[in-house]
Amino acid sequence: MRWRPSSTGNKGSATDATTTANGFEHIQAFFESTRGQITIGEIPPIRRAALAAVGKKVRVALVCGETEHVADLLNRLNAALGRAAAENIVIDDVLPEIKRRR
Repeated sequence: MRWRPSSTGNKGSATDATTTANGFEHIQAFFESTRGQITIGEIPPIRRAALAAVGKKVRVALVCGETEHVADLLNRLNAALGRAAAENIVIDDVLPEIKRRR
């Protein structure tokens, strides 16, 4: 199945973008303070996951629940990035899940 944009035509406003951006302060700080990347997608055999890394060094890797919405995953990623930065730790839920499934 190919991804198709919503036909609702709701593009949001600048106010919506500002409100949303304020909700993702740790994701914003990650982008501003590193040359890192965030990826959301499949990490086989995990169907849906979120990964924040700087180069090849993972900072946060989260497994998305079966019924979890992307907004919830992004909120968890934001919180995990904040914790990872504050405590200088790596948060990896993906590797233990991959090992569990083997």
